[in-house]
Amino acid sequence: MEDRTKSFLIIGFVVALAGIAQAVDVSITLGDSGFSGYVLNSFLPADAAVGTIGALNPDLKLVYHKRYEITVVNYVSHPIEILAKATSSASDVVLLSMAPGITGSLENDSEILWEDTGTGTIRFTLTPTLYTAMTTGGLVPGYRCRVHASTMRGNFMVVGDPIANPIPGSIPKSSIRVELQPIATGLTAPVRLVEPADGSGRLLILDQKGTVEVLQNGQLLSPPMLDVSARLVQPLGIIGTHDANDYDERGLLGLALHPDFANSGRPGYHKLYTFSSEPASGTADFTTFPVPTGFVYDHQDVIAEWIIDIVNPNLVDLASRREILRIDHPQFNHNSGEMVFGLDGYLYFGLGDGGAANDVGDGHGPLGNGQNINRVLGSILRIDPLDPALTGGSPSATSANGKYRVPADNPFVGIAGVDEIFAYGLRNPYSFGFDSGGRLIVGDVGQNTLEEINIVTRGGNYGWNLKEGTFRFLPATGQVTDFLGGLPAGLIDPVLQYDHDEGLAVIGGYVYRGAALPALQRLYVFGDFTRSFTAPSGRLFVADLDLKTIEELTIGSTDRPLGLFVKGFGRDNSGELYVLASTKLGPYGTGGVVFKIVPVCGQDFPGDANGDCKVNLEDFALMAADWLKCSDRLPGACL
Repeated sequence: MEDRTKSFLIIGFVVALAGIAQAVDVSITLGDSGFSGYVLNSFLPADAAVGTIGALNPDLKLVYHKRYEITVVNYVSHPIEILAKATSSASDVVLLSMAPGITGSLENDSEILWEDTGTGTIRFTLTPTLYTAMTTGGLVPGYRCRVHASTMRGNFMVVGDPIANPIPGSIPKSSIRVELQPIATGLTAPVRLVEPADGSGRLLILDQKGTVEVLQNGQLLSPPMLDVSARLVQPLGIIGTHDANDYDERGLLGLALHPDFANSGRPGYHKLYTFSSEPASGTADFTTFPVPTGFVYDHQDVIAEWIIDIVNPNLVDLASRREILRIDHPQFNHNSGEMVFGLDGYLYFGLGDGGAANDVGDGHGPLGNGQNINRVLGSILRIDPLDPALTGGSPSATSANGKYRVPADNPFVGIAGVDEIFAYGLRNPYSFGFDSGGRLIVGDVGQNTLEEINIVTRGGNYGWNLKEGTFRFLPATGQVTDFLGGLPAGLIDPVLQYDHDEGLAVIGGYVYRGAALPALQRLYVFGDFTRSFTAPSGRLFVADLDLKTIEELTIGSTDRPLGLFVKGFGRDNSGELYVLASTKLGPYGTGGVVFKIVPVCGQDFPGDANGDCKVNLEDFALMAADWLKCSDRLPGACL
């Protein structure tokens, strides 16, 4: 931004010395319909898409940093002014004015390069300064006639100059090598993996098709622990083929075990929680904006509690189901579904923005769901899911539906906003987890351009749909720009981001705290769903969250591609990590597989820093470089 500002100053200086007008990017001609409104007569170039020819007081599209020429046909009777436009003309703030004897507040700005020919034509550059002035105090960019200010007035739709490739360059390969050991095959679309803290050694695998599978002693048990496929939206699949070529983001998406799962006598004993996409049925606990007459919600996001069968610990007692809450979801996509318990004992779960694209459309409202603290979509929620009857004496209030409690220290308790919201401004926080130190690390799937990893904190606003990554997002086009003027203060940027040259949907993972792969210690392992929807081309990444660097893990001794769609990551109680993937795009077939991330050599060689099964000078060089990087990390990061 600093370089761009300097360029504006230099251009202004050169123009002033030369005594000539700067070339314009877009020319607009306005006629009138008496004193009732301006009329858009024409614009050049033809692809500028400024507005609708012949429209009365039209919305006119302007692009950041471009220079504009506006010609008013009947300029003596209708001199135009550029404004910070209020709801009434008496409260407008005039920034640039064609009217004789009137000087707008920004006409001497050296970057805007204001020109008034005196014969009906004005010129100006839409700079950050001009845009900020247009939007200060909640006003909007606009224009009016000086003489007929209450009738001849309209808005500017300001968009950014789109950036096609916001992050040049590519993610480099890591020197760290890993191998992927298949531990479960024949699944459909495995998306989550957890290990009960009961000493059984079982791994529970959540399959999007609707089952919770039990992996014990290397074998998938039959029947599954839980099968809710009959409860899901039917059939899964949005294309309609319902086969390997189909796709869907709905299904059984979340699984969490209560922290007291293994503690008999405690209220959470043998309780688990699921997040599923179910047909819209009855009145939801949370809904969206008023929708058009006849609109039907695509589905409802449902949180339910289950209890393990008293006789068979590998089965859920189906009669134990207790529905906790139900949320209207306008479209099929952006469902999130991740569920985790924090160190505080509360359940955190993610909700996407409601679907469609750009957080606009039916059920999204004028702000979008992500930026509306009075709607739960586009947020991470935090609750105590136990039946309030079992937690008497808690300082946390019982929910409106009487089925759970809302932590008393949630950020919007007692003030405007939904009490259950922990953080907001998220598009599709599909996968996240807590690190051992309590950091909540969230992978938020992007729209068309960027993918991001956020460290989420209480009450944080992560920008969607005002921002995508560190860039401004343009909901009208789905593009991004580097112009950030006029955005509200306090939007939190991601700790990591990459663009769609590298992949299409981030899959969040975990900081490695295991013992089998010392080279991964302290590093965040995550991935991307695929580089192409037409071919399985997912990727595995490793990142230093303190240095904000991303590299691609090297798979095997020959650096082979993964060749699968990445669906999720898992972590066992010893801190070892798992990759959940499939050969199929959607929740179909039997190409789902779970891999454990293991050393290439099958064992750890002390001093083998890059995992190539040798200890040599390359390893010592890597250890020395890592030691030097420690001085740049946060205190305690290199312990």
